[in-house]
Amino acid sequence: MTAFDTAFSAPPLGPDDHRAPTVGLRILATTDLHLQLHGYDYNANTQGRHFGLAGLAPQIREARAEAQQNGMACVLFDNGDVLQGGALGAFLAAQPVTDKHPLIQALNTIGYDAIGVGNHDLDFGLPYLDAIADHLDMPMIASNLRGPAASTIQRSAIINVTAPSCGSNPAVPLKIGAISVLPRGTDQWNANVLSGQATVQDYHKIIHRAVPALRSAGADVIVLLAHLGSAEFHSETGANLALASIPGIDAVILGHTHETFPPSPSACDQNSPAGRIGGRPAIMPGHHGSHLGVLDITLQSGTDHRWRVCAHQAELRENKSAPCKNLLSASAQMHGLVRRHLEEPIGQLDHRVHNYFSFAAPTQTCALLAKAKRAAITDQLRGRANADLPVVVAVSAQTAGGRNGAENFVDIAPGPFLRRDLTALCPHDNEIWALRATGRDIRGWLEHAATVFQTLQPDKPDQMLLHPGTAPFHFLTMFGLYYAIDPAKPAGNRISKLRCDHGPLLASDAVVLVTDQFRAGGGGGYPAFDAQSVLVRHDVSLHSAVENMTSHDGMAGDLWKRPWALKTSVPAKAILQTAPRAKPYLHEIAHLNPMECGLSEEGFLQIRLSL
Repeated sequence: MTAFDTAFSAPPLGPDDHRAPTVGLRILATTDLHLQLHGYDYNANTQGRHFGLAGLAPQIREARAEAQQNGMACVLFDNGDVLQGGALGAFLAAQPVTDKHPLIQALNTIGYDAIGVGNHDLDFGLPYLDAIADHLDMPMIASNLRGPAASTIQRSAIINVTAPSCGSNPAVPLKIGAISVLPRGTDQWNANVLSGQATVQDYHKIIHRAVPALRSAGADVIVLLAHLGSAEFHSETGANLALASIPGIDAVILGHTHETFPPSPSACDQNSPAGRIGGRPAIMPGHHGSHLGVLDITLQSGTDHRWRVCAHQAELRENKSAPCKNLLSASAQMHGLVRRHLEEPIGQLDHRVHNYFSFAAPTQTCALLAKAKRAAITDQLRGRANADLPVVVAVSAQTAGGRNGAENFVDIAPGPFLRRDLTALCPHDNEIWALRATGRDIRGWLEHAATVFQTLQPDKPDQMLLHPGTAPFHFLTMFGLYYAIDPAKPAGNRISKLRCDHGPLLASDAVVLVTDQFRAGGGGGYPAFDAQSVLVRHDVSLHSAVENMTSHDGMAGDLWKRPWALKTSVPAKAILQTAPRAKPYLHEIAHLNPMECGLSEEGFLQIRLSL
């Protein structure tokens, strides 16, 4: 549990501000739940580190009781990416939406006040999102989404709450305005389901219009649900500071990047003190139900009778509670159906594939996905003008440690290839696209992928190989190429010896780049491609492509030549974090002279590599 108290200056309240009325408002928040109702790891077929939303439910109940006891009003928001989540999300999206939908039951039972829409909530299309919203007891908000007029998604909402009487203080009614914005690029990432149906507009303009409109409608406090990430980490979502600074925003709930905010006092500088973004109280409660965000703000009434924030406390409560049995039982039947569905064999593997060393060497997991992507796109390219170009296949590092912990790796033994193995290999069932790209485009993508590495120094043997908090999917491998990565060089200048089978890949050379709609649209900060560059939008998804390949090909032997290697310009050592169960496979990176250095506080096996 972490908490930060922060008082900050507000507009003048008048000469008698020390006697001005005050009232407390508690804002509870979750974000990026990704349908983690049980906290169950369906890929590993085991209970995860916590119980997801079922574990947060008792903490929400406790936090509400505390607010009531202290005379505070209380609201509960979710900040998006609640619908989509691995095997359970995909399974539910294929079923009719009724009041018995486990997520609908959970949100209604807990009693959320509003739900923001995240980019992944659009993955299954607008009709599914609308059907979910139709069955919720609270509004679902997407302020910068413009879709069909009949949509039940709202652009804003006002929630009426009351701070109960406490001691000599009378009860105080409050109107809480809520705005929710999707990140820039959502309409490109989800072009396969949004094109021709909806657009995602510039959130700055939307917020500038929405704030005064909510004030005119009587809102005392305005909360921004910003599914955008924090400015400290990702440049593609770095508009939060400017967004939070828009006059009239009283508090901000962050999400999208699966981080926690506030991080710690030492991680904050003078421009971003603990618990504030752009001078406004803010909180980001992790992902998959890892934390409950508790944002307590003190409101003071000015001479103009407007409530203004004069102090706040931001607290992250880690999910450590025993689960709510009612929520578990309500979704038990669907939980069992999904587990049985994932036990279905869909193919055969002739050798083990794992990704324990995703950032030290190319992996067989990525090679398997690359082979499936290429096979799926080959027929689509046949007979086209670009069919003779070299084919390059981009595959992201998925389920490879990161914020999901030391157990978050893929290791599939030879034998039956189960549906759960498929969801572990590729958590997102994206569409396969083919783009016409140049050597310059390819180098730009590879340089962006290499930004996950720290700039290594020759005299620091215990430096980490990766930047802290790196999300594995930000790194990708390009099959059909050969190249070296030098983490000792500055970011943007790390790729060398770039070539394809025909020789060096020049900036002007044309290739076919096989990827998915998320990356093609700039997902993860990668340079986006325009519509004219798209050669094929394949209607076969990645899951189908892998299933087709594994059912017809046992995939014996090496799947693809290793496309890249770490090669530093100066001798350097660095620590790679992986799973403890990776020990039997250290010989696979013997060329890096791996040396075990014990376990980290988070349980990762630390391996010193010599580069």
